[in-house]
Amino acid sequence: MDSEVLTVKLLDLAEGRETPETWRNWWDEHETELEALLSRSEFLKLKPCRHGFQWVPVLGSQKGAIAILEKSGTAFEASNLYQERYLAELDAFCKEQERVQREKQKEFKASHPELFGRYPKFSKALAKVLDRSDEILPVATEEQIADQESTLDFTFPSQVREFFLLTAGIQVSTGVDLSLSGMFDLTIHGERYCVLGEFWKEADGDQLLLRPGEDTIWYYAHEQDKVKRLCNDMTELLEKKLARYLNEQ
Repeated sequence: MDSEVLTVKLLDLAEGRETPETWRNWWDEHETELEALLSRSEFLKLKPCRHGFQWVPVLGSQKGAIAILEKSGTAFEASNLYQERYLAELDAFCKEQERVQREKQKEFKASHPELFGRYPKFSKALAKVLDRSDEILPVATEEQIADQESTLDFTFPSQVREFFLLTAGIQVSTGVDLSLSGMFDLTIHGERYCVLGEFWKEADGDQLLLRPGEDTIWYYAHEQDKVKRLCNDMTELLEKKLARYLNEQ
């Protein structure tokens, strides 16, 4: 390949006459020649990236082609076609994601109406991030909750009991794990706590804690080896702290 052949192709790219398919096919066929003909910087800027969107690779390569043409003093008229197609593709993708999220929330609400009714903000946020590996357990019975209290010698706050009567546990891979059966006793710096679950607020493995006779939710930041106050009660934990955390994932 010589510089004249390359210039013709760069003009096609800069002026919007290529498609993602024709550009990718041409690049794959001539990549070795282009690597020898261009500087390393030019080659990398022109190289189409691997991307889930169809128009992003050709848009990126167009910018590289424009830089090469400008450096050589070749006249051209840059096309906005690729940018427009990319924006249209992005808009369609965003709308599809919104549709999927609405469907997930609709299915979640239908499957867990009591949970959604009691904790709407938390449930809505949870529906957005649920993965196939995540788990929402069936409701716990009064007897199961009483048995766990007896095993731990710890009386749960009323709002914690209320939560477990709606689900025996929720495990989300992004860093939330609340499980009746997974609760255990823990002493930190000489003080007794009951571990409600995990909330990766500051680091993986940070734990949610209860203290005897309190509604307050605490958490153990294990990297700092500190127990910190998190919120007033279970409802605030779910509707504010965890809902906000899940929405940010």
